[in-house]
Amino acid sequence: MGGCCCGCGDDDDDKEEGSTYGKPTPYDPNFKGPVQKRCCTDILMLIVFIVFWIGMFYVAGYGWTNGDPDRLLYPTDSQGRVCGEGELSDRSKLLFFDITSCIVGVTTFTFVCPTTQVCVSECPDDNRLGSSVDSWDLASKIYCTTGETVKAVYDARGTTGLATAIADLECPPYYLKSESVVGRCIPTIVDVNSDILDVNGNHIPVNGQNLTSTNVTDAVNGLSDFLNLRKIGEEVLSDLGIVWPYLLGGLFVVLLLCLIYIFLMRFLVGVIVWLTIFLVFGLLIFGIGWSYTKYKELDDEPMTATTLLETFTYQKNTYLAFGIILLIVFLILLLVVIFLRERIQIAIELIKEASRAISNMWFALLFPIVTFFLLALVIVWFVTVALWLQSAGDRVYTFEVDPSIGEGGNNKDTPATVNFTANATGTNCTYNFFTTGEECELDKFEVCQELMSNETKKDISCLFMEYYQSPTLFRMQIYNLFGLLWTGNYILALGQCTLAGAFASYYWAFNKPKDIPSFAVSRAFFRAFFWHTGSLAFGALIIAIIQFIRIILAYTQKKLKGFGDNSAAKFFLKCLGCCFWCLEKIFKYINSNAYILVCCLWSKTCKE
Repeated sequence: MGGCCCGCGDDDDDKEEGSTYGKPTPYDPNFKGPVQKRCCTDILMLIVFIVFWIGMFYVAGYGWTNGDPDRLLYPTDSQGRVCGEGELSDRSKLLFFDITSCIVGVTTFTFVCPTTQVCVSECPDDNRLGSSVDSWDLASKIYCTTGETVKAVYDARGTTGLATAIADLECPPYYLKSESVVGRCIPTIVDVNSDILDVNGNHIPVNGQNLTSTNVTDAVNGLSDFLNLRKIGEEVLSDLGIVWPYLLGGLFVVLLLCLIYIFLMRFLVGVIVWLTIFLVFGLLIFGIGWSYTKYKELDDEPMTATTLLETFTYQKNTYLAFGIILLIVFLILLLVVIFLRERIQIAIELIKEASRAISNMWFALLFPIVTFFLLALVIVWFVTVALWLQSAGDRVYTFEVDPSIGEGGNNKDTPATVNFTANATGTNCTYNFFTTGEECELDKFEVCQELMSNETKKDISCLFMEYYQSPTLFRMQIYNLFGLLWTGNYILALGQCTLAGAFASYYWAFNKPKDIPSFAVSRAFFRAFFWHTGSLAFGALIIAIIQFIRIILAYTQKKLKGFGDNSAAKFFLKCLGCCFWCLEKIFKYINSNAYILVCCLWSKTCKE
């Protein structure tokens, strides 16, 4: 497949009849490297690649319009509002009404526990009962679900009114001394295996039992994985912000040392290569001699070791085996050097010539940084779009029913359910029953809640749980993932083609360095980008498809772990994974050679 544009003919027209390699090219003193008269190769694939990226922009635009990554990265209250934003701009921290409910673990990507949560200005600074806030300074910074502060509720309704608000789950039933961990108020437990007391020395009752440090520790462990990951990420970013000048300085020093090494290789490559070989032989001989010496020392010496490591090192057979292994390696390398000495000499000459080429095209050393930068941009694009798409779904709320009052609550496998017949009276409440885990609509639930008794309000809640990923959003995520694979492989192909074209310019320069074109690397880059993007995209597409299949196989293997013993299926999937891994390596090798032909002779990736 493939084709040319710009009025260029096919290179097959230059072939003589009956000739395998075509018509010989006469000597041209003005020839300075790869063919300058270029054609657009693989136009059809170029069009497909452009259309694909138009789709990538559409996917990104959809995510940008409908999503908000802050929903995923920052705390969200039970009504689905992001703490620290909009009307909650002065409340950047999340407080859990009952932290022990998180013992079941984090339920979704948004890390919401099945308990009421509110955004607050400050985390509690000591342990308190929900009703003991009359003289608490932070009572004006802790909020109830009604939007009022605890102090405002106390001042307006008094002790009895506050107790009623707590019973109705409008205000927190208790407070624990906490610290903010990535925006969540996480209790700090000092005494383990003991009851938790408030500032007045009283027990804190939760679900009819005294709250213990074990309850809280188990609950915090349910959130620990995510919180630790977020904290590590923030610390890494903070550290990078401090040490980036030293990293850049180290990178510059390494680059300088590489330049010096390449310069020395031009004149001392033979000495360096043979010296390295003899040093390896010297180390092997030293290791053999040292092992034999230790073996003789331990031959008649009694073993007096007290640890497993000492027991191992005091075994004379250990040094005997070590010495035999080194001797075998020494003999193998010696035979390799003897029989391949001519090839080593050829390799030395190649290295010497490569150092000369680098000396005339210094930018070739820096070009991999350009490739790395382009790959980093593609990865940032992918992660950003994925986050926007993940947060573009609709809010999902689910019922949470106290197991002690719901039908089936004593059975772990049966969700707790409460029957409700308020709709039979002609009200606007449309729910007949509430079942833990079932989806609910917050506005409709609030209508039903007005008809509930105080006890029922306490036991039933409609909490925000996650952002729903529709099939359309899922397909967009898959499209975005494939875009990462295809574009990433295209950038790698562009880098290979660029360097191959630059070194081809050096190779075909008749009088070096006079005939080496100026800005050889830059010219090779623009040649590859403007004329051969179609061919490079074609090769990258093949690799991307294989990698995508490998990802599907890996995902399937991971899913099978939850379905008991599937030895035959696992074996089959691992065989497929191995086959596609080999296939990827083979096509990468074929592509690398095809890119060389493309950049040097403007050949198409596939020719009939």
